[in-house]
Amino acid sequence: MKLFQIPPPPRVALTIFAATGLLGIPAASAASYPATVLADGPVAYYRLEDPTGTGTAIDSSTSGAYPGTITFDDYAAWPKLEQPGVGSNSVSFHPYTDGGGFAQKSYISVPYTTDLNQPGPFTAEAWVRPLSAGAAGDWRSPVGNFGGWGDASGWFFYQSPGPDSTWIWVQKGGGIWVGGVPIRKNQWDHLVASSDGTTVTFYVNGVNSGSAEASTAAPNSGTAFCIGQRADSYGYFDGNVDEVAIYTNALSVAQIQLHYQVGLTNFYNGPIKAYITQDPSPATNYAGRSVSFLVGADGTSPLSYQWYKGNSPIADATNDTLTFNCAFADNNAMYKVAVTNLYGAVTSAPVALSVTTELILGSSPVAITRTVGSLAAFRVEAQGALPITYKWYKGASPVPGGTNQTLWLANVKLADDASSYYAQLSNPWASTNSEPAILSVVARPVTVPITGYAKVVAADGPAGYWRLDEADGSTVAVDALGSFDGEYDAAGSGAYSPGAFTFGATTGIPYETNKAVIVTNGARIKIPYALELNPYGSFAAEAWVQPSSLSFDSGDHRTVFSSEGNGVGGPIGWLLYQEPNNTFVWVVFADNWVSSFIADPVTTIVANNWYHVVLQYDGSLFYIYVNGRLEAAQAFDAFIPNRNGNINLGWRSDNDWKPFAGTIDDVAFYNKTLTPEQIQAHYAATVRLSSSPSGNNLVLSWPFGTLQQADQVNGPFSDLLTATSPYTNAPTGLAKFYRVKVQ
Repeated sequence: MKLFQIPPPPRVALTIFAATGLLGIPAASAASYPATVLADGPVAYYRLEDPTGTGTAIDSSTSGAYPGTITFDDYAAWPKLEQPGVGSNSVSFHPYTDGGGFAQKSYISVPYTTDLNQPGPFTAEAWVRPLSAGAAGDWRSPVGNFGGWGDASGWFFYQSPGPDSTWIWVQKGGGIWVGGVPIRKNQWDHLVASSDGTTVTFYVNGVNSGSAEASTAAPNSGTAFCIGQRADSYGYFDGNVDEVAIYTNALSVAQIQLHYQVGLTNFYNGPIKAYITQDPSPATNYAGRSVSFLVGADGTSPLSYQWYKGNSPIADATNDTLTFNCAFADNNAMYKVAVTNLYGAVTSAPVALSVTTELILGSSPVAITRTVGSLAAFRVEAQGALPITYKWYKGASPVPGGTNQTLWLANVKLADDASSYYAQLSNPWASTNSEPAILSVVARPVTVPITGYAKVVAADGPAGYWRLDEADGSTVAVDALGSFDGEYDAAGSGAYSPGAFTFGATTGIPYETNKAVIVTNGARIKIPYALELNPYGSFAAEAWVQPSSLSFDSGDHRTVFSSEGNGVGGPIGWLLYQEPNNTFVWVVFADNWVSSFIADPVTTIVANNWYHVVLQYDGSLFYIYVNGRLEAAQAFDAFIPNRNGNINLGWRSDNDWKPFAGTIDDVAFYNKTLTPEQIQAHYAATVRLSSSPSGNNLVLSWPFGTLQQADQVNGPFSDLLTATSPYTNAPTGLAKFYRVKVQ
C-alpha cells in the first residue's frame, strides 16, 4: 500500500500589512491575527499551530478550557499538522480510501459543553481552504457542531458537492440554509456565522452572504464539536482549516470585516512547489459509460493540470478531474496528470482503465393489475456496456413501437387480461431476456361521472385523476380515470395528530360545482407508488389548492403535495412547499437531502385564495405554472424520480417539516408534459377553440362540448346542436362569435 508523501516545503514567512480600509473599515494595524481575535473574547479558539506528533489541539482562548482530540486515520497520514496557514500553521484533512477499500477519515473533536452550544447569541468563525469538491451526494463540513438527525439540532458550515460547489451555513433545527458563495479550490476563505438569537447572518470573506430568522433554531444538545467533519461522522472535509473560534456573543459587521482584513495580512505566503496529495485511482466501467480520474494536489496557487493518455496529452483535460465516456478501445489504457505551479511540477503515478462489455439484467418487469381504460406500464432495468437496445414482446409477438426501456400501454381492455410481457435486451456484445410479467385487467369498481371540468382534464389523458369529491366519512379517494385509488388517512403524526378531513368543501374551479376536501392537522391522502405516476422522463402534476392560513416562521415549510421515495443517500422524487415566506417552491431530489429548489418568484400566497398549480418536467427543465402562468423554469440534471414511495396530498411521507392546511381539489398526474395552451385551458376550466382558414371558409376545432354562436361578443349565445368538430363556417358578411360550452 502506498502512503502519501509530501515534500517538506521551504518555510518563508511573508507578512504584509494593509494600508487602506476594507468596506469602510479603518486599515488594520500591525496587530497579529490572534491578538485581533482574542480582543473579541472567544470562549474557545483553535489556532491549530499544534506540532507534528501531538494528539491534542490546544484551546488558545483566555481560559484554554476546551482542548480538542486529534483523530488520525489508520496510517497516521492525516490530518497533517504544521501546514501553511494564517500566521504560520494550519491543519490539513483528507478523506480517502486505502488499498484495501477501507475509508480513511480524520478530524478534531472537542467534548460537549454548553459554552460551545449557545442558543444565541453566538458566533462561529473559521478560515478554510478546500482542495476539492465532492461528487454528487458528497457534502463536506470543515467545522460542525451538529447534534445529528435525531433532534436535528446545532449547526455546521457546509461545502456543497459538484463542480459548482458553494459555501452554506446550516442550522437544521431551525430550517436554515443560507449561502451560495462559490468555493475557491486551493484558496483561503473566511467563514463567519453571527447570530443575535433572533437572526443569523452568514459572511464569506467579510461580505454578507444571507440572513435567516433563527429564533426557533435549537443548539446541539449533546455531541462533540468537530473540526474536519459535521460532528455526526459525516461530511469529512478535504482541505485546510485554521483559526477556528467560537464566541458567546454576536460579532458585529465591523469586527468580522476587521478579522478578515487582518487575516489576509497574516498568511504564510512562501513558495511551495506543486505536489501530489493523492494519486488518481484505477477505474473500471462498462463500455459507453462515464469514468472519472481525480488527483489531489497542493502547493502555492495557481495550480495547472494536464492529463495524459499514455504519454499523449488529452485536449482540454486541464482540471483536477478527468471525466469521459469510455470505449472498449480504451481498455488497459494508462492515465496520469502533470500538476504545475510557478515553483515546480510533479506528475502523478499512472493508473489503468479497465473497460468491460457485459450486459447485466438488473430487474425484470413486475406483475400489475390495472382497470379498464387506464394506462399500464412495465419497465426493465439493465446495467452493462452501452448502447443497450430494448424490444418488448406480448407473449411471443413483438409489441409495435415497444423499443424503449419503459413499455407504455394505453386504454387497456378486458381482452388484455392475463397477457404476458417481457423485454429482450441487447448491446453490441451480448443479448438477454427479462422474466415475463403478467398484466391483469379488471373492471372499474367505481365509475366517476366525467362532467364539467373533469372533461377538460380527461381530454388530455392523465395517468391518474382524483376529484376528491367523496362523501363524508369516505376512506377511499377514487382515481376517476386511472387505476390508483388513494386512502384518506387522518392519523397525523406527533403534534399534528389526529388529523381531520372536511368533505364536501366548495371548490375554486371556475364554473364547477363538484366538491373538494379540506385537510387539517396532518391529515393526508396517500396514493400507493406506481410507475405510471412516476415515469422516468417527462411528467406533469397539477392540483387546485386553497391555503387556509399563512406560514409564520422560518421552519414553517408546508408540503402541499409530494411524490417522494427513499434512496440510498436521501430522498428521491419531489415535493411542493408552501414556504415560510409564503411562496411556492418545488423541491426535486437526487438521492440527497438538499437537491434543487425551483422557486416561484412571482406568486405571494394569500390565505383563502385558490391556486391552480402545475409542476412539470420535460426531461431537461423543471417548470412551475401558477394560475395558468409560467413562473419558473430550471435545470437539474441529477434528478431521480420516486421509485418506491407514496404520493401524498397534504404532507410529506416522512412527516418532516409541517403539513398543509387548506382545501385540495382535482389532482391529476400525467406521463407527459402539458402544453401552455392546455395549462391555460385547465386554469380557465374550459377547452381551447382553435380556428384555421380553408379557402374562403373558417374551420373551427375543439376536443369536446357544444359549439355556441352569437352576433355580439357578449352574447347571447345559442347552441349549434348539429355542429361537430371540425366545423366549417362559410362567410355571410355578418360578424359571428363562437365559444364552446363544456357542461
